[in-house]
Amino acid sequence: MVKGLNFRVSEPLQKTNFATQLVRDRKRWFACIPVLEEVKPKELDRVIALDPGVRTFLTGYDGESFQEFGGADIGRIQRLCSHLDNLLSRASKACRKQKRRMNQAANRIRVRIHNLVSECHKQVANYITSQYKVIFLPTFETSQMVVKSKRKLNSKTARQMLTWSHYRFKLHLKQVAKKRGVAVIDVNESYTSKTCTKCGHQHSKLGASKIFKCPGCGHEHDRDWGGARNIMIRALRDGSFALNLSVEGIAIASDVFVHRCTA
Repeated sequence: MVKGLNFRVSEPLQKTNFATQLVRDRKRWFACIPVLEEVKPKELDRVIALDPGVRTFLTGYDGESFQEFGGADIGRIQRLCSHLDNLLSRASKACRKQKRRMNQAANRIRVRIHNLVSECHKQVANYITSQYKVIFLPTFETSQMVVKSKRKLNSKTARQMLTWSHYRFKLHLKQVAKKRGVAVIDVNESYTSKTCTKCGHQHSKLGASKIFKCPGCGHEHDRDWGGARNIMIRALRDGSFALNLSVEGIAIASDVFVHRCTA
């Protein structure tokens, strides 16, 4: 398949003793060359809990403040998705020659969307692993949540979830964290966005509302902020990560967080 093709590289290729691969993706070729990297543990003692979402890619809580990631990118990505939908709709009614050109344009838009999401993944993963020693991340199975026969989400929400590629981000985050000696702990996020951060009441009729107003005590807070905080509380309450991992600094980091919360 590659006979007679010429390749250009954007950076010098490193020598390797491992098997290499050429991968073709949407008419583009990528050389996959594995290299060994030394793990460099970070001298950090901070903990963060992440809540994946649709309106905002990720919401983080570290015991002192909330952070939102990807908010500036979603508008541009949504515009590209809307343009892609419009293009595909017109292509379905076009003649054969026009349809071919439109499909080629659609593929270029898909590549742009993929690249924007990938860049967001890289920037967020780089920042989080450079600032925190322990990361609590929910078991967010997007592919199962958007299956038509099983999902409780509308088509727009399902599409946005797939566009953000949360599972792909999770794999990338774990890869970067491993290089830097940062621990990523899987946490069950069930009902964390529907639980009041003040009284613990579970709001069964919250729906898609961005603001959480507790029917039990009347307390109001941002839905995503509450979800991130509850993920942190659940992870520290369960405490199973301390038994399953021997990463130096986890106990210290969690103790620091507990002191911040109780102070």
